[in-house]
Amino acid sequence: MLREITHVVHLAALNDYECRAEPEKAQLVNVEYTRRIVEQACQNSGLRFIYFSTIQVYGNNLTAVIDEQSPTMPQDAYSKTHLDAEKIVEQAHNARQLEGVRLRSANGFGAPMAHDAKIWQIIANDLCRQAVETKKLTLKSHGLQFRNFVPFTDVCATVDHSLQMPTQQIADGLFNLGGRKSLQIIQMAEIIAARCAVVLGFRPNIEKPDETPDSVPPSFEYSSDKLLSTGLVLNSDIEKEIDSLLQSCKTWFKFKN
Repeated sequence: MLREITHVVHLAALNDYECRAEPEKAQLVNVEYTRRIVEQACQNSGLRFIYFSTIQVYGNNLTAVIDEQSPTMPQDAYSKTHLDAEKIVEQAHNARQLEGVRLRSANGFGAPMAHDAKIWQIIANDLCRQAVETKKLTLKSHGLQFRNFVPFTDVCATVDHSLQMPTQQIADGLFNLGGRKSLQIIQMAEIIAARCAVVLGFRPNIEKPDETPDSVPPSFEYSSDKLLSTGLVLNSDIEKEIDSLLQSCKTWFKFKN
């Protein structure tokens, strides 16, 4: 029960790989469990509920400027269940049963609290671990796709800000959370390789398939202007976040001969 609780930060959900492997379980964990905790939260007058959603509710192959007015086009169990859970929070917020903040996060990255966190499948974390374990960075594709990356330190700053945000600034409660600009996956790999030279003393080679796309995937802008207008300041310091992540990988993982 959530008696005497004034704030809830809800991040509990299956990750994208788990959702695709077990869509029925994703529906239970991501949607039904969210419904249950929201119902409990609504029993506490004025409770603030922070829900973490995902940029993927806007679909794949994003183009142009993506803001909170952009149409949602979820493509798989991961994005669909997050959008369904968002709607549960939104309904309670609109009914004034709680203060609901929905954060659609871009591709977060950084060192987790523990090495066994289920987070090593995300691009930047995977590449940093590869650097330590294999001294090379292996991409699964040509790497020309654009992604928006947001450091975990900025994600944490956003949580703190959302918990303290004046009620009038919440408005409809929906906010995008992203980095300053989108990068190609190959660009992120090159940044990681450069930081390896500084932090670990070697620069790993970048290996990728020889495939070449018919056309370069389009860039896109993931706008966090609405969130920033509430007074949040994001550092968007990708290099600093990578340095910290590499140091953690060096502690947790060993080079494989």
